[in-house]
Amino acid sequence: MLPVASRIATLLVLIAVMSVSVPMAGANAAAAAGRDAVGPVVSVTPGSGKIDGEVRASMIVAAPAAAVYSALTECARAPEVFPSLKSCRVVEGGAGRSWDVREHKVASWASFLPDMRTVFRSEYVPNRSIGFRLLSGDLQHLDGGWQLEPVTGGTRVTYEARVGFSAFVPGFLVRQSLVADVPKFMVAIRDESIRRAPAFADGKF
Repeated sequence: MLPVASRIATLLVLIAVMSVSVPMAGANAAAAAGRDAVGPVVSVTPGSGKIDGEVRASMIVAAPAAAVYSALTECARAPEVFPSLKSCRVVEGGAGRSWDVREHKVASWASFLPDMRTVFRSEYVPNRSIGFRLLSGDLQHLDGGWQLEPVTGGTRVTYEARVGFSAFVPGFLVRQSLVADVPKFMVAIRDESIRRAPAFADGKF
């Protein structure tokens, strides 16, 4: 796998003939096929045109939706949660608005290469959903969103995205990278949400 392709999933944070379902260790495989799977369960399928891959991931997090929403939207601490992310910066909007524009920079796999960069606009429904679309940067295409649904025992978190990489990287390598990396970032979000849960103790599961 080309090392540069492995950075694509980070740029989603905070995105060939192939359809893969990847339950993480400890998840019950039979339950993972159903709606109430703990997960994360990730599927990556080929796209068309500028789209190298389409991603869908879901999991149940043992934390209130407000804690998950907080973990997904806080820009300042994002590099602590996702080590490959060098910076997250709100460039427009924010501060209580229903939208903002953010810039992400991701560390290059080699010191002599520049960091990877994306600028994207997000639309927010607090504790319920986040939609995003690429404005500029090192991806050719990126759009998708997060859905948060309160369930017994926590929050069902669903992520969907369509990704196109602008560099000369074969689509099947992009998809392999997404299959490998997206579960890791879902787990990072889950762990951060659980860490934040005590601050949202009044939230209902």
